[in-house]
Amino acid sequence: MINTKLILVDGMAGSGKSTTAHFIARQLEKNGVKVKWFHEVEKNHPLHYDGKVSEKENDESDANYSQRIMAKYPEIWSDFVNMIKDDIIVYIVESYLFQDVLLFPHFMNDIDRQIIKDFSHKILEITRCLNPLIIHLYQKDIENAIRLNWVRRGDEWKAGYIGYVENTLYCKNRNAKGETGLIQLWQDFTDFTVELFQEYDFRKFQIENSAQEWKNYRQQICDFLELNIVEEYLSNDSLDRFCGEYLGNGFLFKIHMNGSCLCLDAFWPNLKLLPISENEFEIEGFPIRLKFFENKEKGEISLKLTKALCYYTEGTIAKKYISLNLSKKELAKFCGDFYCESTKLSRKIYQKDGKLYYWREENDESLLIPITESQLMMTEGVENQLDFKLVNEKWQFTLDIKGGKPSFSLFINKNIDQETELTK
Repeated sequence: MINTKLILVDGMAGSGKSTTAHFIARQLEKNGVKVKWFHEVEKNHPLHYDGKVSEKENDESDANYSQRIMAKYPEIWSDFVNMIKDDIIVYIVESYLFQDVLLFPHFMNDIDRQIIKDFSHKILEITRCLNPLIIHLYQKDIENAIRLNWVRRGDEWKAGYIGYVENTLYCKNRNAKGETGLIQLWQDFTDFTVELFQEYDFRKFQIENSAQEWKNYRQQICDFLELNIVEEYLSNDSLDRFCGEYLGNGFLFKIHMNGSCLCLDAFWPNLKLLPISENEFEIEGFPIRLKFFENKEKGEISLKLTKALCYYTEGTIAKKYISLNLSKKELAKFCGDFYCESTKLSRKIYQKDGKLYYWREENDESLLIPITESQLMMTEGVENQLDFKLVNEKWQFTLDIKGGKPSFSLFINKNIDQETELTK
């Protein structure tokens, strides 16, 4: 194993950063090396700067915003380096070399490229005492890579990402919109990072992974790290007994077999479940573990999140769930527009492609799962439940907010063209 305290893994969205970083962490452990991997959106990430969004003032220019971030991040990196430099753990950090540190706060704000380069070199220089290693995953054919990413992650992820990117200064200054605008941004940023990578005076390894030959790439990475690759066994003849849908507070897991591997459909489809024991697994590319519990007498299976450092709440239990196949007409009774006079809040429940969504504002909505004929549950990390009942020929629901007081009662008047009224 190369003498290092820090391994930085980066690339464009969907390039394999998380699964690669997770793979390296597992291989280090199997080779007897103590390791800590920080997932990009891990809770309490030591390199995350809360002020990137919450402290931005309405009248702050994008240039001043970027300048403030550039002034703050060296301090954050210095604190991180000082925290880890004297222990015996190898740290793996993904997305904090290019994507989260350069793309979102600076490149998308159309900051001068040389300023961004100088900032990146400054950050890396802070880590020199850790003898950092850099692993960069990239694709020459960005359009094909992005479209493959859309197929993997689905239309909702695609629409949300395009909506976000269209509002950046990079796209506005170039009148870049829709799919072509997103592709243009990522092509430009990839070219920039490839050029910047060549300037780095550190041990580094770069993979053009358009061919998706991951077995070969992983062997190359282990060779670069001077690690003996340890084979992993991902299949088991009896895994199909865990297949089904599991409903927890704020999420619905769909578990199925994909070839010989057990997979999970959650925020993205076909996430591999890597066996830790006979009934405990971790999600590939995420610091999340789940354990199955079987009650053979009752014929029941449930799962518990035994580790959840991102997206979900550790300790949450989900039970096997038989989904309700409600027709579009049956789902329509839940739909309507809502307005609260006292708080001036507008809300909407609408139907798309046979699914229900709870809309708050642009790019802020939650999928609703029918759990009974009169109850809906929000998913995607939101644990709120909506309980419906018919009162005086109006549909009323109470919004039960986890961790807070119950919300308002809302009414849908079906006799007045979905007009709604809201009372406390």
